[in-house]
Amino acid sequence: MIRSMFGRLCELLKHCQLRLLLIGVILESCVACSSGQIEPVSCRSDNYTSKYKHCRLALPGGVAGMECFGKFHSQGLITCHWRRGAAREEQAKFTLVIRQKNDQYCKVYKTTEDTLTNIEVFDRNLTVEVLEQIGSKCSKDIVTAHYSNLLRCGPPRRVTFRRHSHGWVDVSTQWSPDDARVITSVCVRHKKVTDHRDNPHRHDDGQWHQTCCQGAAGCHLAGVKGLPVLEVQVACETNDKCSQCPWSHVYTLPPELTSPPLGLHVMENKMADRGGQRIISLTWTFLEGHDGFNVSVAKLSGEPPREVLSVARPPIKLLLSNSAFQVHVSAFTNVSMSPAASITVMPPREDDDSVSDDGGRLSVRVHNQTTFTVLWKDDLVKKYKCFCLEWSATHGPNPPKLFYKSFYEEVINFWTLFNIPERLRAYTSYDVWLHVRDQQQTCNLKQVNNSQEATYAKARFYFREGSPVSAPSNVSVVSVTSTSLELRWSSISQENRRGFLLGYVIHYAEDRQLERNISLGLRVHKYTLEGLRSGVAYRVQVSGFTRGGPGVRSGATLVETRRGGPINLTVLLTISTLVVMTAMLVTPLLRSRAKVVFWPNIPNPERSKSMHKLGAPTQPRVETLKLEECIVERLLVVELRVPPSKCQQSACGHSAAVDEASAASSHGAPLAAPFSGYTSLDVIQQLMMGKEGALTRKTM
Repeated sequence: MIRSMFGRLCELLKHCQLRLLLIGVILESCVACSSGQIEPVSCRSDNYTSKYKHCRLALPGGVAGMECFGKFHSQGLITCHWRRGAAREEQAKFTLVIRQKNDQYCKVYKTTEDTLTNIEVFDRNLTVEVLEQIGSKCSKDIVTAHYSNLLRCGPPRRVTFRRHSHGWVDVSTQWSPDDARVITSVCVRHKKVTDHRDNPHRHDDGQWHQTCCQGAAGCHLAGVKGLPVLEVQVACETNDKCSQCPWSHVYTLPPELTSPPLGLHVMENKMADRGGQRIISLTWTFLEGHDGFNVSVAKLSGEPPREVLSVARPPIKLLLSNSAFQVHVSAFTNVSMSPAASITVMPPREDDDSVSDDGGRLSVRVHNQTTFTVLWKDDLVKKYKCFCLEWSATHGPNPPKLFYKSFYEEVINFWTLFNIPERLRAYTSYDVWLHVRDQQQTCNLKQVNNSQEATYAKARFYFREGSPVSAPSNVSVVSVTSTSLELRWSSISQENRRGFLLGYVIHYAEDRQLERNISLGLRVHKYTLEGLRSGVAYRVQVSGFTRGGPGVRSGATLVETRRGGPINLTVLLTISTLVVMTAMLVTPLLRSRAKVVFWPNIPNPERSKSMHKLGAPTQPRVETLKLEECIVERLLVVELRVPPSKCQQSACGHSAAVDEASAASSHGAPLAAPFSGYTSLDVIQQLMMGKEGALTRKTM
């Protein structure tokens, strides 16, 4: 029973071995087919000697440039590559012949490609021939070598360059893993190209300068400063495992970038809908040829990471918190990078007169010079778990020395900093910012631009306050009256306050009199002293004060008030108005009366109607008194009667009308002798003297 079972098991094993053997043969055949490996045939079966004996070496237009090589890690295998002849690709047929051991071993490979890999060799000395048949013409190329001379390393898979402004070039190389294990040193050669962009027919000086460096990582070229364009090739240095080290293709290095970007400028835009963040727009110019720009952004406090952004051209916009950032901008090509232009983006500037910013949402309690606690007003831990505190002296070096501490908190709304890196100084103001981060897993920043950080609030604090060490600046008297003085001044600089400035004090006094003081608020920068005495000199000074006490006073200013009492402007305006109105009303009447009194209109007796009614003969023309202006209100008729009668006393002093009866009684009286040769003025003068005739007046 046992023997029968054992016999059957042996039969099964035999069948299994046979099946495994068949499977292995099939897999091997499949692998060979999938790899495209060409199976060689014996030279005898191919009748190689008689078939290709007419092929010529170095036939023009034929196959040439064959090279064979192997790898140290792949012993017994070589690869051969050659250059095609004049035949078209679809017509090309090549025969590769491997001869070893004095032609005792000869194999023939048929292919249509110009490269054949994984050629098996077992002897150190070998001869390789490649033949190309084109019609009746046959060309060939031959390589005879020892296997140790066919071990090739390289060329490198990838080469990168970095030109520096100090006149040196970094060359970095990447090799295949097998080559990297056996390469011990790298060689780099370069030469200068005299023209590169303006002239397409560039040329070089024909002299290569070679440098070799230990290791496979790359090499360092020195003494190439000022060379506009370089051509570079890279290869390994030969050794017993790398007998062949072919040069790489030629790399062209463009000119070195020597100037930084110009006019780096920052424009800031606060985001109303996202508190604690802002959009920063960076612009600049660059004159040299370049491929693009690298913009490096990092926190000024040194908190990682440093983020590098690449742009083809300016501007670039960054979404940042209200922290301080350091920005560097450099131009680059494929081998060179320009010096960087740098700018510090500071937090938004706040009012120096504010004791606490952001409505007092943040406060600080100082315990000693190395410990202080920051408290925030809102219950932030309900929304945020990750926070960051940053602090620095308000004034000092530019940029300031900034410190930071990121932490995780989910219970309390304050954080105490112990053993801070730099001790707090007395009489020095410090600013502290609290940033919140909408992160749950880790509180470290993942990126700087467009991060999840926002600034919650800022506060200012002192370890110990003192009194101001300088006075308000620009103290001046802008106006003086007989009873008042108006003063103006500018605030005390922040670095000289040595504490929170609470207000100002005006000190003033008369000469040798008791000084008086007036305290004013923090934001008051002008004040009028009233109730002063007229014509008295006053000494005026201004100072500021903090919790530490009053500060230094400004220099004494002596000002004398004006003499005389104050003028009531209302009364003055009223009197002036009355005078003007009276003059406007009275002046026309006075003017008219003056014309009547001083320049009367005296008629010509020759044209008098009364004279014509009396039937007086035509007399010679009596000259009249010509006036440029006249205003006639009454007409005075002057008649001379015979016998003459004396003028009544009442009629000579003023103008009165003569009634019709008197005119009728005198109608028939004879006239006196004619007044030829006299003017009207002469007649009036004679009548006024009472020498001749009687004077009667009649208003017409």
